[in-house]
Amino acid sequence: MSRGFPIVYCKLWLLAIQEQIRGGGSALLPLFLWCLFGLILSLPAGAATEEEIARYRKIWNPMAAGPQLVSAADVQPEGQMFLRPYVYSELGYGQFGNTWSPGAKSLPQRLSAINPQLEFSYGITNSVEFEMYLSEVSWWQSSGNGQGAQSGNGLGDTTAFLKYRFHVQEDQTWWPTLTNAFYVSLPSSDWAGTPSIPGGFAPLGRLPSAHFGAPEFTESILFRKNVRPFRISGGVFYSYGPPSSNNGTAQYFGDIVQYRLAFEHFLDDTRGFAYAVEVLGLHGLPYRLDGHTVNAKPTSFGLVGVQPTVEYKFTDRIVGAAGVL
Repeated sequence: MSRGFPIVYCKLWLLAIQEQIRGGGSALLPLFLWCLFGLILSLPAGAATEEEIARYRKIWNPMAAGPQLVSAADVQPEGQMFLRPYVYSELGYGQFGNTWSPGAKSLPQRLSAINPQLEFSYGITNSVEFEMYLSEVSWWQSSGNGQGAQSGNGLGDTTAFLKYRFHVQEDQTWWPTLTNAFYVSLPSSDWAGTPSIPGGFAPLGRLPSAHFGAPEFTESILFRKNVRPFRISGGVFYSYGPPSSNNGTAQYFGDIVQYRLAFEHFLDDTRGFAYAVEVLGLHGLPYRLDGHTVNAKPTSFGLVGVQPTVEYKFTDRIVGAAGVL
């Protein structure tokens, strides 16, 4: 089992930090955090063995739709694929402002949006999986605040990513399944001329949540632990967007930290019947990994959401889930 990768991984980011120090250190903190995050992801760098995977496939793990807001830490077996449709939507009528107060005020313009998405997944090996999300977005904003009603629709952004499962859980330990995932979000909505959705984000169930119409790179670690009759899964994500443009002007969005957590309780595992409580956190940072000054509004923000979800297995090939965030 190779252990050289973590050293190289961290050394690259340490060199980047040294370069920032020479340049004034404006991005020292985010680069340090990125280095630390990458080191943590890389420590168990060896892939799970075939024997470990074979044992893992025998533990309790009922077939079900799974959480809606969390990308699974598991990967497809080698040569296996699936297509899975999703529909995310949102209704925006209030805003909490810039504090963590539970009180909200009405928006002068109400927003509704729908974001159908098709997920394609293919197992390259028993430890590596390729996935891609293709999407469409339609949105409607009411009149108000001196502005008329607006709407737009068209091709949404495209996300492609690789998942590397480097550890599988075992019944006799508390260690969860652990997977490293790297996402590339492509601004296909911008290429297709789709009008930008007000607020700058597609409905937040989409993972990873990234600035609409802008390129984005996301590094993450995913986990899952099965303890019958419960499954606990989640992930932590850090997103960096290379410079983009808005009407010919250079645009620098702040980096994004987000986290997802899902707690599933199976009431009938033979039918894949379960309820889940899912938590989503999305936080825009006032700085960028490359040290550029953030010039896109808002420069920072924070959102936390909770979603109850119901899951059911209709047949051995069809499963479904629904929830409200």
